[in-house]
Amino acid sequence: MKRWILIGCFLACVAAIGIAETTPPVEWSPVVYPMQRLPLIFSHSKHLARGASCITCHATAPLSRSAVDNLIPTETACRACHPIDRNDPTKPDKPVAACAGCHPGWAAGRAVERVYLTPTPLKFDHSRHAATACESCHGDMRAVDLATTRQLPTMGSCLKCHTNGTEEKHCTDCHMAKLGGLLETQFEHGSLVPQRDGLGDDHGPLFARDHKQQARQVGATCTACHDRSECVACHQGVVKPMEFHPGNYLLTHAVDARRGRPDCSACHRTESFCVACHERSGLGTRGESAFIDPNRPFHPSGWASPGAGPNLHAQAARRNVTACSSCHREEDCLTCHSAQPGGVRASPHPAGWRNSARCQALDRGNRRMCLRCHITQDEVGCNWTK
Repeated sequence: MKRWILIGCFLACVAAIGIAETTPPVEWSPVVYPMQRLPLIFSHSKHLARGASCITCHATAPLSRSAVDNLIPTETACRACHPIDRNDPTKPDKPVAACAGCHPGWAAGRAVERVYLTPTPLKFDHSRHAATACESCHGDMRAVDLATTRQLPTMGSCLKCHTNGTEEKHCTDCHMAKLGGLLETQFEHGSLVPQRDGLGDDHGPLFARDHKQQARQVGATCTACHDRSECVACHQGVVKPMEFHPGNYLLTHAVDARRGRPDCSACHRTESFCVACHERSGLGTRGESAFIDPNRPFHPSGWASPGAGPNLHAQAARRNVTACSSCHREEDCLTCHSAQPGGVRASPHPAGWRNSARCQALDRGNRRMCLRCHITQDEVGCNWTK
């Protein structure tokens, strides 16, 4: 029974994942285009079908230079076609002239509910786009009744014309900036977080833990919102971000450390952070620890045998040396893998390493690494006199 329950849960999860992946993303951000209150009865499609144009009602749009301008037509503009008479609010005339024809829920003696638009945190100049057809940005209004934020352009529609050309583009060309030049992301109606790939670098649920691919992209826009000090504060590992690891992670981090995902060394310095903590906890190779008790060894027999032997640790070290360094310091390795007096002088290199192309490349790149083990000239495999 338990087996079938687990299978059912697995299939449900797979189905849920499939639905989530096929659901189209919502491009209209409630932060860029905040909620509106439009207590109106209006049909764009009917007005356009009767010969009205966009400029007929939105006469101030071609002159607007700010996104905070209210371009909704007033009663004065409507009077050009509708015989509105405030002395006769129920006037049965054509085109519609009664108050209830445009204002739902209207009642005599009660104030008309007003339209409310939250200013959008964008920079936009209608006058510079006056030569562009309205439908290029707002879509086909002939199929729309009352226009909402759905008829406002998204970043994707803007990029159809504003492609990467010779002129350098910046996020603050369109978005509001705060003191210092960074993008303003905190507003009274919400926080602005990228929700699309490409220029936006989609910030998914695990973005804080795994964002290296986005950060390495050519032309990444991270610095538009984030100061470099934020990167250093996390990657330096001096102060651990509390939101990065889940609760009680100290007791469960061993699984991730052995697997190597996420890479602990990306934030923590292995020899100063991991080893120091393990030794303070009695899990290292120094001080009183069960790991160095000959009667209760941590590693099996032959793990690091001197001379010929199983030497099982070699394979483990090649697979994930980070796991080794959680208890061992560099000098533990140098006890055997170096030319120090009294050492085993065990070479970690494969056969034919000395003077090979790989050996010479590493020597040219960082000779100090070679000299950690090869302390005399006859021990250096490459011609280091050149």
